[in-house]
Amino acid sequence: MTTLPEYLNFKAQRMAALREKLAAPDAAPAPLCAVARVAGGSGVRPVSIREFTIVTDSAPALAGYNLGPTAPELLLASLASCLAHTYLIVAANRGTQFETLEVEVTGQIDFRGVLEVTPDAPIAPSGLAYVTRVSGDVSDDELRQIRAEVERLCPVFRALVEPVPVSGCVERTAS
Repeated sequence: MTTLPEYLNFKAQRMAALREKLAAPDAAPAPLCAVARVAGGSGVRPVSIREFTIVTDSAPALAGYNLGPTAPELLLASLASCLAHTYLIVAANRGTQFETLEVEVTGQIDFRGVLEVTPDAPIAPSGLAYVTRVSGDVSDDELRQIRAEVERLCPVFRALVEPVPVSGCVERTAS
């Protein structure tokens, strides 16, 4: 596969096979897990996800070494990647042929909130927005329809616009 249209055809075949498996009575949700371990002496946080490791860090102003993206940047990266993947899913389902596809997500974080400098400053990243750039033989009306489907089906987008409850606990471990 050398082009995005070829990949979209391949993806449509794979999704059809997966749909068959997911229709089985014993089909279950896929488990997700990410583990961040803080490296002593540097505060760098390698995050393990399946067989992958992503090094996350902070900027020097927050005692980091700028060795990797920050957690809020990874949030934007997760949204950008998930939106792009969902565009691929929707395009493959519809038989739409994109020649190129790019999703850019922007936002901001106000460290005055995180560091409790200003009580009314937001803590969470804010002003999140995305732009999808596509080329291919697709009408403006079809792009509007696809965007609506993407925003309805994208898991990370849905988690941000309809927040998912998160439970937590602290477990004591041996040093």
